[in-house]
Amino acid sequence: MARPSPLRHPRLPRLSLRSNKHSWKIGLVPLLMLWVLFCVIVLSELSSVIHHPSDEFRKTTISIPSPSNSVFKGAPWTSPLLKDRTVLHETAFARCEIHSVYSEDRKEIQSDWMWFDEVDHVNVIVFDQSSNEFVFFKQKKYALESESLAVVGGFHAPGETGFEACRREVKEELGYTSRKELDSILSTTTPYDPEQDDGWLVLGRYRTAANRGGGFLTACFLRDAVPIPENLQSLAGFEGLGEGKGIIGDEAGQKDGEAQHIVRMSLPEITQAVLNGKFQEVKWTATFALALLHIHTSSST
Repeated sequence: MARPSPLRHPRLPRLSLRSNKHSWKIGLVPLLMLWVLFCVIVLSELSSVIHHPSDEFRKTTISIPSPSNSVFKGAPWTSPLLKDRTVLHETAFARCEIHSVYSEDRKEIQSDWMWFDEVDHVNVIVFDQSSNEFVFFKQKKYALESESLAVVGGFHAPGETGFEACRREVKEELGYTSRKELDSILSTTTPYDPEQDDGWLVLGRYRTAANRGGGFLTACFLRDAVPIPENLQSLAGFEGLGEGKGIIGDEAGQKDGEAQHIVRMSLPEITQAVLNGKFQEVKWTATFALALLHIHTSSST
């Protein structure tokens, strides 16, 4: 019996590059075109991501105004790095915002920058030459854990400079002024020029928090403070309650209701109090430290 022949698969046509030696080149052209198009799209998108902030920065107005219906009485902060702001809450003397801020190289934007605007304020160190003592307060504050030594201070009134606010606050809170101003009031013929009053020393103007705002502090030192006689208080512009009676400042609408008690210390006593942290707010400590440094510098020259 004859053996069946084995099954054979049909022969497949052999592929040969030789059959059309240019066909592979023709097929590669569309692939190259697609690859180039892909690269162009990707690079275009990357370019917009990398350069868009700086392009937008050049088009963004540096000064971004506050809302027209703002109740905040201070000046809003502006910076070349500020893109935009969102007001979260505000009162007459303070405002909390979220800022969108460009990085220093203008390549990134941080959109959750917490910011606090506050009406600019002052601290004043007062030295009574007649008693050779510093005059200041002991009081409680809402954010402090216990009673603290404190300096004369308050907010700027509308349109007031830092130096003008310092002079006013000393009158309002203590009923004191400088020797030259009192002599001018008593003489009625000698005009008073605050800029020529060497009893006052401006210690500087400082940002409260470098990254979060908090307004600017003007620090001053009244080196020859004298009490204003009661019969001259109206002429001197005295509007407060005076020494030992306490005062509630409301220049910007703030009413804190915190009584102030007068404290007097000599130079050695106040130096030790500053070193021992008896002024619990950093601005009070820094202002007194600046005044003491000026005293030390002037006495050593």
